[in-house]
Amino acid sequence: MKLGWLFTRGALASTLLAGLSVLAQAEQRIALVIGNSSYRPGYELRNPVADARAIAKNLSDLGFAVTVVMDSDLATAQRALDSFVPEGIAAEAALIYYAGHGAMIDGRSFMLPTDFSMSNFDEIDKEALATDRMLQTLSSTHAQVKMLLFDACRNNPLESRGATVIEKPEDAEARTEDMLIAFSTAQGMVALDGSGDHSPFAEGLINNLGKPDELSDIMRAVSLHVRERTEGRQTVWLENSLTKSFYFAAVSPASPPGKVTDLTPPEPDADIGVIFPQSSEELLSEADLAGKDSTTLRIARNEIFARNGRIFNDPALREHFGKFDWYRPLSYEPTLNAIEKKNVALIRQFEMTQSAPQAGFLFVDSDRRLLTAADLRGLSKAELRNARNEIYARRGRKFVRKEVSNYFKQFDWYRPQFGEVELTFIEAQNVALIQKFEKAP
Repeated sequence: MKLGWLFTRGALASTLLAGLSVLAQAEQRIALVIGNSSYRPGYELRNPVADARAIAKNLSDLGFAVTVVMDSDLATAQRALDSFVPEGIAAEAALIYYAGHGAMIDGRSFMLPTDFSMSNFDEIDKEALATDRMLQTLSSTHAQVKMLLFDACRNNPLESRGATVIEKPEDAEARTEDMLIAFSTAQGMVALDGSGDHSPFAEGLINNLGKPDELSDIMRAVSLHVRERTEGRQTVWLENSLTKSFYFAAVSPASPPGKVTDLTPPEPDADIGVIFPQSSEELLSEADLAGKDSTTLRIARNEIFARNGRIFNDPALREHFGKFDWYRPLSYEPTLNAIEKKNVALIRQFEMTQSAPQAGFLFVDSDRRLLTAADLRGLSKAELRNARNEIYARRGRKFVRKEVSNYFKQFDWYRPQFGEVELTFIEAQNVALIQKFEKAP
């Protein structure tokens, strides 16, 4: 298995505005800002949350409606991405900033939520969020300008398991028109977290986003700042397919700041008890989980870890499980038995689809989970065709065949925009598997 380190202190940062007039009222601008600092001891980072807060304020002052996610678990990050697309449909600018840990495994890069605990890298898709999901999310907004900014962290939480500094990741291409991707350091290098209140890359963004310069000039100024602050040890790496000029500061000075919304993991009610007392000894079923809300699912998953003595960084989880006499915090990565692992995976599968569109999908999660042969057995040829095409329909593909187009037009989530669409690794794998079943006699 080829492993590598993805710079991930995440800075994903800002865009915008078509400059018909500097004083013209800005069109919609949206941003998702994620900052992860509170990893378990030895992996924690000092600056990402502070960096993310500062970037969020800068973007808000520039007219962005900003959603802020701090110290996120995987399901909350996915919920933020799901909400980002409908909010940003046809926006002038859509921007994602990520600060925190990340890793590159088998040529694919991932952001690591604060609760990651994979025992082996075969479980990476169940424990971390592939960065091509971020790119796909930006693409799906159909915004005029799309920006993804990563700020790499200083240490590697997977180094002891064989991870090394990355080479150029295949999914870090500016694959969509009018997309800019910025990494805080060049490929194969590790970024610095900074000795002050912010990382060098975050400092560069904070100092320059509000200047009345064109986007490319802003990024040059950020790059120069990083080079000077790190004495040449760090160079910003850019990929882009921009076709227009854009200005962060092209809003009227009289315009009100954009709204800043905090998205947090769902916290348990004070009176909630144990959800599934048997989940360490008996396999749960889909019927057991159907209809459960995100709070209940999160508690149900974590109570399996709590039963095995997990130490929780999240204050709400620590308080919740601390009220039970049986809870004995012993380890940040407790060992689970085979039944527990399967139950955790099933619960997380339900958590990851809480905010996804539901109507009309054969597989509501075929954009975020690898399908299996068991999922497809028993489906008719027509159902297989719909299962394959709904992957493309989710991305806004215009279908040539009228019957296919008419089928998806009945659903509110379908917004045809493109001829061909780009798929994530998971989506492409699922299409290939479905096609095998379609071709089978």
